[in-house]
Amino acid sequence: MTGPGPRRCHAPTGALYAEAVHDTPETTEPATAPTPETRGADRTRGRNGKDRGKGRTGGRRGLRVLVIILITLFSLVAVGIVADSLVAARVEKQISDRIYRDSHLAAPPEVLVTGMPYTAAVLTNEVPSIHVESRDVEIPDFGRVTVASSARKITLDRSAVLTGDFRDAPAEEVFTRIQMDTVELGEHMGISDLTLRSQDNSSPQGGWETEAYLSGTPDGEDGTYEVNLDLRVWQGDVFLTPVEITDTPGGSSADDINALDEATRDKVMDAFTFEFTSSSLPLNSAPRRVYTSGGSLFIEASEYFTKISVSDLAPRSAPLGEDERPGL
Repeated sequence: MTGPGPRRCHAPTGALYAEAVHDTPETTEPATAPTPETRGADRTRGRNGKDRGKGRTGGRRGLRVLVIILITLFSLVAVGIVADSLVAARVEKQISDRIYRDSHLAAPPEVLVTGMPYTAAVLTNEVPSIHVESRDVEIPDFGRVTVASSARKITLDRSAVLTGDFRDAPAEEVFTRIQMDTVELGEHMGISDLTLRSQDNSSPQGGWETEAYLSGTPDGEDGTYEVNLDLRVWQGDVFLTPVEITDTPGGSSADDINALDEATRDKVMDAFTFEFTSSSLPLNSAPRRVYTSGGSLFIEASEYFTKISVSDLAPRSAPLGEDERPGL
């Protein structure tokens, strides 16, 4: 008879699970206590974060300060430019009013003082230039012209810089130019229908030239002639000298010109020949240059390292007629 088999003991399921868990090795390392090194790293990370925040805030604050500084500087410069322009405009008006009052002009002349900034002349005692232009001025014993006068590098004291009133001030250059249209030039030459054109460019924007064409009807002739002439200054006098006849009442071909008799040719050449003596010109010194531009005749004179007063910039005009005086 077979006896009973070996007895097996069955542990409860929960106990087996607990035993299995107890026997399984740990895979997660236990937390270690902070060391001085790790605590320092943590503090460094904290400070870096705070520093980055402070850096961003400081950068924005610095940018705002820079913008405010730039705006302030720009405003100061703008105010300075406006103030300097007002001072220069006031000086220009004072010079214009004085010349208008003392020179019997029909209208105040145009005045321009230069310098950027102009008020720097208070410290340097030198104004770069003063320019005065008077239009349609009646010059005694000469005629109606436009007169432009300039002085360059004028030495002035503080009062003269701010008022525009000066006398016998040293200047590096004093320049005067008269502009004469063909009506006035024709009055001098005795040709009422005189016209002038430059050889290359007769437009108002054209440059200056010392050769030109004059045309008109000489006294005693029935038709219009044109001549090519040279403009020259010689020993202080201005000469308008015809070189050849370029057009006749009969035509401008070579045959038409060659058909002129000698007497007619001489008469035409003489009619277009003219001389302005130095003493007859309304200039403060002998002329140095003559040229044409834009259909007008220009004569210029200049002096170097001389002295000048405000009155020297005024044209030598005649008293106004009754119909030329300004009224209400």
